Amino acid sequence: MNKLNKKLAFIVAAVMTTTTILSGCASKKVATTTTAKTPYTLDWYYIGNGPQADSAKVDAAATVMLKDINVTLVTHCIDWGTYQAKMTTNLATGEKIDLFMTALGWGTLIVDAVRKGVVVDITTLAPKYAPNAVATLKGGFWEYSKIDGKNYALPVNKEKACEVGFEFNQAYVTKYKLEAQTAAVKSIDDLTPLAKVMKDAEPTSFPIEPNGGMVAFTIAEDDFVANSLAVLPHNSTDDKFVSAPANPNYQKLADTARGWYNAGYIQKDAATVTDITPIRKAGKNMIGFDPMKPGKDIEVSTATGQNWKQVIISTPFTRTAETMGCMMSVSKTAKDPSRVLEFYDKLYSDVKLLNLIDFGIEGTHYVVKSPGIIDFAPATDGGKKSGYNLGTPWMFGDQFKSYLFSNEDPNKWTQFKAFNDAAKPVADAGFIYNDDNIKNEEAACVNVLKEFDPSICVGAIDPKVNIPKYIAKLDAAGMQKILTDINAQYVEWKKIAKK
Repeated sequence: MNKLNKKLAFIVAAVMTTTTILSGCASKKVATTTTAKTPYTLDWYYIGNGPQADSAKVDAAATVMLKDINVTLVTHCIDWGTYQAKMTTNLATGEKIDLFMTALGWGTLIVDAVRKGVVVDITTLAPKYAPNAVATLKGGFWEYSKIDGKNYALPVNKEKACEVGFEFNQAYVTKYKLEAQTAAVKSIDDLTPLAKVMKDAEPTSFPIEPNGGMVAFTIAEDDFVANSLAVLPHNSTDDKFVSAPANPNYQKLADTARGWYNAGYIQKDAATVTDITPIRKAGKNMIGFDPMKPGKDIEVSTATGQNWKQVIISTPFTRTAETMGCMMSVSKTAKDPSRVLEFYDKLYSDVKLLNLIDFGIEGTHYVVKSPGIIDFAPATDGGKKSGYNLGTPWMFGDQFKSYLFSNEDPNKWTQFKAFNDAAKPVADAGFIYNDDNIKNEEAACVNVLKEFDPSICVGAIDPKVNIPKYIAKLDAAGMQKILTDINAQYVEWKKIAKK
């Protein structure tokens, strides 16, 4: 609020107070005019590095900043490995949740949450109670995150696109003098000789991180739907969805992963790893995988305390997975959805509140180096001893208003805008299917996916033997019915979207 508005507000308040007092003298029947809100404790759940020692301090500082809406903030940061399971249970049992992180393909699955009726339809509520968010998200995120024509979440204002690439732990790159080789990487196959250098030098090491998503992260422009059961290959010749293991891109990368596993480049229990954050923090691997964007390597470096550098091998592309890649939904257990939206709306307009949630308390958890540029406070030892380091400043509100660390490019947000503007939408960007007719088949096929996919993606089992078994089991569980339904909906969607 600017100074003039503050003065006007003070004058109006003073006049109202005086009027109330004077009228009160004349008659006790006249009530005091007030717009004060009743106290509201807001429970917010999201994913990150897990519970933080100083979360209560940050919550208290945020609560002070939320006096105008009379909200007491209570945050719940759940670690990467257990978030989805815990939130599934919490939502099913009616746990008191006001706001929670959701997405299309990870965290708490938004389509699943909508179908189960555990999230609030905010199509008409958000423009009224979260106008800053809606105005910020118009022209992309707001429209592309609809499900059956309705909005059930507020996406983060962030990158609307993705690139394919890899991350390299710079300590090993320097140690083995691989700077030129990593910079020259053009495909996933180029990683093999790099991994061999490290394995030969350190036989007990595992150069490639046990990331079960590495296959999905390196299939350029493929768009998954239906709990990763069905996929539209980016190089499809008939523009039809197929089952994930029937995707030729998946099969090729599975063969590569198998070669790595057999060579000892990936740890033997990789298929059971659900959270790679501790492994990254320990600096155990040289090669990592993430969906790429400008500055992704710096974000990973900040979150893990290791120095990572990224190499991009594709041009930017926009998928539904990006426009619905990270969002916040209001739970049906929220007693005052409008107040929840009023709170979250501030993270699209209030720079100080947003960065408090992002990075903690100034002077305690971070220090300002120059306007908009920060670093970890000295006592935090580069963040390693920080009492508040969620590792997810890209998860909240308007990311373009977030501070940057001193090791980040000061032009990062300008680069993000250019990145978004240059992105080419994939064929089915914005397509969300309705699974009402195939819920039983979908549940059965998800169980098959859990049986095969984690092991195939890290090379733990032979894809030549097991991919045919995987496809056969999916078909027996009803995969062809799922594909028929999805492709029929896709055809109709293309007519409406004029694709």
